[in-house]
Amino acid sequence: MRPSLREPVLTFLVAIALASGLFWAGRAIPVVRQNLHAGIAVVFLYLPVLAGWLTGRRFDFRDAGLRLDPLGTNAVVLAVAIAVTFPLFVVGFFGFYDLVCATGAGPHAAAPFLGPLCPGPGWQSSRSAGGIAARVLQLRLPPSFALLAANQVLVIALPEEMFFRGYLLGRLEDRWPPGHHFLGAPVGRALLVSAGLFALGHFLVDFNLQRLAVFFPALVFGWMRARTGSVAAGVAYHALCNLLADVLHTSNF
Repeated sequence: MRPSLREPVLTFLVAIALASGLFWAGRAIPVVRQNLHAGIAVVFLYLPVLAGWLTGRRFDFRDAGLRLDPLGTNAVVLAVAIAVTFPLFVVGFFGFYDLVCATGAGPHAAAPFLGPLCPGPGWQSSRSAGGIAARVLQLRLPPSFALLAANQVLVIALPEEMFFRGYLLGRLEDRWPPGHHFLGAPVGRALLVSAGLFALGHFLVDFNLQRLAVFFPALVFGWMRARTGSVAAGVAYHALCNLLADVLHTSNF
């Protein structure tokens, strides 16, 4: 008999309810706002342990992928993911904001429903700035970058990967074992569902529709977990994706 989905679904709902509660409480309570990500990290890291204890389905961090081995495979998977996706992300970033925000490009005429996404009038199109390559050479790091990087790894990427890929994807695969292989990784319905829950969870915290876009990187995170048996590559890639977005926004807005 296949395991029930009751435990992972209820754990997901409780985790998102707690994360959303902390987010909205932080809007009014400074101390909660200052420690918001740390509070959410505790929820994501330890709620699966509590759920496993309550249901008798033990949750072990190492079994869920909290390890560096296989180190070589993790390194290769991470390098390939960066080489393939980061150039596409940078091109897409400049292309999107050129459409929406570039002065004189008529963003409201071209895409009026996207106009509110433009953060201000300071955007200079890649065309007028000498092309995307020239814009890349002008990138600058956000303030306190080392602290930001540590925060992205330890407080954001690691807890999220452990919860959504280490715990949730694992529980879903117990119910729906992967029936296909993609680039050496066993994949199936569980990967799609876990990516959907990752996107839904982000949206339900602050009700920002843009959060639903994380469905697509979640597919990569899940594939990394399936390919390596570890969350190490996913944690590093997750943090680097967030840092790349921070660098692009700091440099251009």
